[in-house]
Amino acid sequence: MSPIAIRTLCGDDLPAIIDVWNRALVRNPISSARLVSMVFADPDYWPGDDSGFFVATCGGKLAGFLRAIIRRVPNDRLGLEPENGWIPYLAVDPACQRSGIGTQLLAAAIKYFAQHGRTRVWVCGTTTSAPGSIFPGVDVDAYPRALPLFQKHGFVVDQQGFSMSREVVDFDVPAFERWAWETGPEVRVESLTPGRVQDLFVFTAESLPGSWNIAARAKVQSGALHEMLIGLLDGRVVGYCQWTGEHFGPFGVASGLRKQRIGAKLFTEAVRRIRAADGRTVWFNWADEDAKRFYDRFGLNVTRRFAVLRRP
Repeated sequence: MSPIAIRTLCGDDLPAIIDVWNRALVRNPISSARLVSMVFADPDYWPGDDSGFFVATCGGKLAGFLRAIIRRVPNDRLGLEPENGWIPYLAVDPACQRSGIGTQLLAAAIKYFAQHGRTRVWVCGTTTSAPGSIFPGVDVDAYPRALPLFQKHGFVVDQQGFSMSREVVDFDVPAFERWAWETGPEVRVESLTPGRVQDLFVFTAESLPGSWNIAARAKVQSGALHEMLIGLLDGRVVGYCQWTGEHFGPFGVASGLRKQRIGAKLFTEAVRRIRAADGRTVWFNWADEDAKRFYDRFGLNVTRRFAVLRRP
């Protein structure tokens, strides 16, 4: 086998990156437009030798790639998180696997993080901080060789992540509404209105800092307030959810108020509206184990299982 060389990404690499991606990450196909948006338009991506996007070549042909991220732009109130680094994806051409390419890419990433003073590395992160991610971690069913590779290099499983979905044609909205409203009748669920946007942002900044707060702001910027709900208690926003078409989330409730089934009220109303807009399913990419138990009550099924990894 030809010697393996590691370098940073060049614009001319994109066709080969897409080819390897779609043959190696078969459950996560990607287009050129999406890759450009995800990488080149990402404010955390700085082109050049310090980009953190590594490619492996073998005999002059691109054989694998890895993206290593450090924050260049603050993550809302969590800031730059200078102790953390993230690896959102790693792929090796199936024809070149088991030849040490993944190991060399990981070594380049770990060296990069060390040079930037990082003391913890995530694959892919936490629900509030996972820059550049398209999935929560390693898909343990689709990519079985990936988990042993990361574990060999000091990564441990921090938590499980789950993608879930269900058809909503037969979602029994009245029954779930009755259950949701058995407790906490003083809570109101309403569409987000312009006059409540500032109240929402007070809630998300305090209760959901990081990526969820940023997602809420992006949704408001899009103008799609009809796909956002808030939960109100004594005039205060104590929970919220958003969706896009059939994709649900983010979604959160103030800690200490979860016995009032505010989440159940929000989710049931969101599904009612998704159905009314002719939606046939409800789905999302990422729930942790606690959230999975919540969605289990509503009949959602696990569609993918992930190992969220960290390396001290």
